[in-house]
Amino acid sequence: MNKRQFIAQCLRFNRKSYILAVILIFIVNWLQVEIPRYIQLAIDLIDDSSATGHADLSRYVWVVVAMSAVMIVARIFSRIYALNPGRIIEAMLKNKLLQKLNRLPNSFHEKFSSGSLISIINNDLNGVRMMFGTGFLQLVNVFFALSLTPLWMWRISPELTLYSAIPISIAFVIFRIGFKRMKKYNAEHLYRLQDLSAQLMKFLAGIDLIKNQQMSPWVQAEVEKRNQRLLRCRIQISRIQIFIMPVLDYANNVMKILILGLGGYMLMKQELTLGEITAFLSYSVLLAMPLMQLGRIATIYQRGMLSIESVQRILNAQVPEQDQSILSQPEVDQLKGKTLSVRNLNFSYDDSRLVLKNISFDVPVGKKVGVLGSIGSGKTTLVNCLNHYLEVPKGTVFLGDRDITSFARSDLHRYMKTITQTPYLFSATIEENIRFGSDNESIDKYKIEQVLELSQLANDVSRFDKGDQTLVGEKGIMLSGGQKQRLSIARALLNPIDLIIMDDVLSAVDYETERKILLGVFQRLENQSALVVSHRVSALEYMDEIIVLHEGAMIAKGSHQALLKTCPYYYETWQLQQNEAEEQQC
Repeated sequence: MNKRQFIAQCLRFNRKSYILAVILIFIVNWLQVEIPRYIQLAIDLIDDSSATGHADLSRYVWVVVAMSAVMIVARIFSRIYALNPGRIIEAMLKNKLLQKLNRLPNSFHEKFSSGSLISIINNDLNGVRMMFGTGFLQLVNVFFALSLTPLWMWRISPELTLYSAIPISIAFVIFRIGFKRMKKYNAEHLYRLQDLSAQLMKFLAGIDLIKNQQMSPWVQAEVEKRNQRLLRCRIQISRIQIFIMPVLDYANNVMKILILGLGGYMLMKQELTLGEITAFLSYSVLLAMPLMQLGRIATIYQRGMLSIESVQRILNAQVPEQDQSILSQPEVDQLKGKTLSVRNLNFSYDDSRLVLKNISFDVPVGKKVGVLGSIGSGKTTLVNCLNHYLEVPKGTVFLGDRDITSFARSDLHRYMKTITQTPYLFSATIEENIRFGSDNESIDKYKIEQVLELSQLANDVSRFDKGDQTLVGEKGIMLSGGQKQRLSIARALLNPIDLIIMDDVLSAVDYETERKILLGVFQRLENQSALVVSHRVSALEYMDEIIVLHEGAMIAKGSHQALLKTCPYYYETWQLQQNEAEEQQC
């Protein structure tokens, strides 16, 4: 969808509101140019002392009062019908953008940082809202004002109208130059906002490291550098808005001087009446506001078009073909109870070095499979391949007899859940974080308590003043690392699912707590499959089968007891960690 189609679709979506707004704005502008005409007639009757003149004067005054009252009501409703579509379109686009971002693959999110996307949704959508709200209102208002007002001026004096157009014409040439320069700076302004937002998001994500390494001065300098670039851009825009864009307002003042000078001369020659001069000046006042608004309309239009371009980067992004069609419920049911199989999986991020090398294994129904490996062995990459977060080669990962690349990721996630080593918690209560993503109506309080027990978090929660109604803060800042991990486990255990993948989720708890959590999880998942990824042997001792990864390759596979005898790497790792556990107990 190009820009024209996008704008046309938004206009059609709110066409009834826009049509009513246009009608009401026309009525307002028609009344604005009619009122000075009746004022003119009233002024010309001031010297008429006859009864007929007094009656006509009184009638004209009441007509002006009635027109003013109607104009006030019409103006109020014109603003309602013209401004509301902007808010409606903003809300609609936010929903569409969030829905689209959820469907786009990891390859898209690698191109755009979270900060840039947040800036688009917050800052750029404001530009779209202004364009379809305030921009539309002012554009239609200016169109009718600049169409009707000069026509009524021409009816009074064509000669004076032509003289009045001279300063306006010169001002339009200068305005055009400022308009072009403003477009360049508005584009830079949006880019600078996105850059600053992206950098702030990166720094906030690593705030602990920044504090520990005393990197605050460097971070402040980096933020100040980007902030100054944004400031310089804003100053350039402000200079144009202050000195160039108001040139039409200056021209309007010059026009008033011409009207007073030439109009006074024509009055002395009796070519115009006092009422006509008064009406002509009233029309020049009516022209002042539309001419001043042209500068703001230009700014709103430019920012709106640039914002639409940013929004379309997301809306026009290509969703993978398999993610565009969702399986029916009977087809989803057929996936349940199937074995997850990996066959000769090779994966690399940059087509140079293989991160995973010829990996093959199965996760049968109800079986518990472990993956052991040190840091950098490819464990997390393997998990992201299994849940199709990464683009895996076709013919390497299967669910039953179906290749996972042949159907939507959302359907795959109905079969499996992944608990990551860096869980995300919302600024809500413990209970609300556990319920997140579940059907709240079908889950009672007992289930919440049960999963808290299984995740070994119940004792911690009982010590909080408000229990499970305790607010955890943004990203769970009020909780320790181990509590965050256990809370994410409780969330995953709330609803039953065929396969649960745990990616090193117990790294922040001690060995004893880890053992209790795993026993509780396996008790809960008695008839379900589990894939537990860890660098600790103690986390995998109870697995039916353990896969050992080393530098991206699968070097051994078997039970805990078998691997102790047949795999030197596994035995050495187990022995080393046993010594560490004994030292912790001492």
